[in-house]
Amino acid sequence: MKLLRLKALLEAYLFLSERPLSVKEVSQRLGVAPSMVEEALERMAKEMEGEDRGLRLERVAGGFVLATKEELFDDLMRLGASRKRKLSRAALETLAIVAHRQPITLPEINAIRGRDSSVPLQTLIARGLVRAVGRKRQLAGRPFLYATTEEFLKVFGLNSLQELGGDET
Repeated sequence: MKLLRLKALLEAYLFLSERPLSVKEVSQRLGVAPSMVEEALERMAKEMEGEDRGLRLERVAGGFVLATKEELFDDLMRLGASRKRKLSRAALETLAIVAHRQPITLPEINAIRGRDSSVPLQTLIARGLVRAVGRKRQLAGRPFLYATTEEFLKVFGLNSLQELGGDET
């Protein structure tokens, strides 16, 4: 496959995808070398850097996505582009705890926050930012363990949890 055709196909594939696409995945699906996919993505990213483009190629959650350029945000809002609903303070606090202490149980989250976090946790689950990843067998009742999702990485523009910094357990 020629590089120009691969670049055009990648752009369309990224546009249609609802999740980040990895070099390995694209390489396997198209039957081309990973180095060729990387070169096409690199060229695409350079071309999108120009002021005459509205999108940029962004690396998040171990893959690549197309995203709008930040400097166009105000103009897009005037055009009526929808904005995602904001998370409540309680949901953000809960999400921060889950992100830094994962996997973690609801009772552990409640102990850290000092209040019931079941409603904010359900909001985070409904938005796909947090999910149950198992049960903590050492505690009575075997409560669910919660962790962040790939969607969390995507929403916050992170390639991996290591980018959060700080103490990870």
